[in-house]
Amino acid sequence: MANTNSSTTLTKDKLKLFRFEFSFSIQDKITYLLLLILVYIIYSIRSNFYGIPFERDEGIYCYMGKLLLEGKTPYIDFYEIKFPGLFYLYAFVVNFFGDTVQGMHKGFMWINIFTMIFVFFAVKNLFNNTAAIIAAATFSVVSITPALSGFTVQSEHGVSFFIALGVLFYSLLKLYNKLMFFFLFGFSLCMAVMIKQTAIFIALWGGLILLTDFVFTKEKNYKKTIKEMLIFITGAAFVVILMFGLVYLKGGFKDMIYFTFEHTKQYSQSMPIEEGIKYFKYTRDAIIKDYMFFWVHAILSILVLVLPSTNLKQKIFTLTIAVASFLTIVPGYFFYGHYWIQTVPGIAILAGVTVYSITIFIETKLKKRSNTVNYIYLSVFTIFFVKHLNDNKSFYYHPNYTYILRTTYGNNPFPEAWEIGKFINDNAKPEDGLLLIGSEPQIYFYTKKKAPSKHAYFTAVVNNVPMHKVWQREFAIGAEKEKPKYVVFFNHQLSLLVQANTDNFVFEWANKFIQKNYKVVGVVEMADGQPSNYIWKDAAMNYQPRTPSYVLVFERIAK
Repeated sequence: MANTNSSTTLTKDKLKLFRFEFSFSIQDKITYLLLLILVYIIYSIRSNFYGIPFERDEGIYCYMGKLLLEGKTPYIDFYEIKFPGLFYLYAFVVNFFGDTVQGMHKGFMWINIFTMIFVFFAVKNLFNNTAAIIAAATFSVVSITPALSGFTVQSEHGVSFFIALGVLFYSLLKLYNKLMFFFLFGFSLCMAVMIKQTAIFIALWGGLILLTDFVFTKEKNYKKTIKEMLIFITGAAFVVILMFGLVYLKGGFKDMIYFTFEHTKQYSQSMPIEEGIKYFKYTRDAIIKDYMFFWVHAILSILVLVLPSTNLKQKIFTLTIAVASFLTIVPGYFFYGHYWIQTVPGIAILAGVTVYSITIFIETKLKKRSNTVNYIYLSVFTIFFVKHLNDNKSFYYHPNYTYILRTTYGNNPFPEAWEIGKFINDNAKPEDGLLLIGSEPQIYFYTKKKAPSKHAYFTAVVNNVPMHKVWQREFAIGAEKEKPKYVVFFNHQLSLLVQANTDNFVFEWANKFIQKNYKVVGVVEMADGQPSNYIWKDAAMNYQPRTPSYVLVFERIAK
């Protein structure tokens, strides 16, 4: 699929970099200027979210990335149901941007910016300048949608990064036909899989689109095509061998197989499809609510494929990337908002296809000058883009963190976890330990403290899987051994996440352990639609919570 930029008659400046020659038309320069403006817009928006507290998944991933940097072994000292690329992604960000909320948000801001740049150049290479800037603009706003947790440091931002990078390498191999781009294409898409398994659909799309290119090649060169496919597969295999090899060398391979295959299978089968459909409708409506124009404009690409301005290969490219992007959110039928982040590169590319199809049709069928059509289309899109920013300026430029967390995650105790973390930081010594009974592992990251056992995510020990009884006892043994200075107990259904038919041992043990060794130094009352009430130190000792959901902070009694 070659670049079909219609502005080739303009004077071009040339730049030779390594063995590749680049030329810059007047339209290129205008487009690059607009790209810089988009980068500034993203920076000016996302920098306002540097201090927003984490939700629980963000917290555990940041915590695990830090543990990896400290030499801990994945799947033995800590675990998740995802492949090890997840841990290395967060370790990278922690290493370069620091183990703070602000540092992690800053790191993921740059991940988001570079993802947008990859989308821009991929669409520019595959289609044209106007399509590229509109695809980039679409990505820039849709990727920060609050209902899909766009303001977070969720792992799906890393998945999007490598999906966009992979499509960029695909566009480069179409331009230059260099074998290294086939390798990098496979490498990038498989890196997305190593962060989250559901990206496998995009990796499969990569192989499919290479086969499609072969089918549409007039002069069939089977030997060359087999070689290119093998190099693509080699790039993907290299990532798998690298990631799995690192875990194997540290002795965690057997445990990785359990968590990423056996445990994942149990997790993915826990949601009935009927409930999943309800989740899909709810999240879909919430996500597109204030972003309707961008989603409709992107999905319009599928309808405008009937226009003769796109050839059959471009139609197949568009339809397959749309389907593959959607499939990344289907497994398990959970359809959580942050899962949709993986679809945003595909949505942005579809937006570019819409522009390309309509403008090329107008140029060829209505005999209009290409530059005039492109500038008019871009001007109209810019009006909608600026209107959107203005309509949502409160969210983008003056975000109320508590309000955003409440509207996005309901009554989950994420703002409360932040305040509890600050209380512990203000009162604890560096050597003081911490135990969380509740699934708010972000507090471990906030306080720079470690869980007494590998079960930093409490929900795992009350999950109805065969190993949960063993894990409960490991959880208790770790706490008894470490004797943490502080214990935080979340009497909150969404935080405890206790599943039916699970052992009650951990709660019986915790009740005895806390009563014997701790006193109350903090109470947080939570009520729907009301600001939480915080009671600290002496005032908390004999205070009785008046709300069904509350948090208790305990301090170890000096003996």
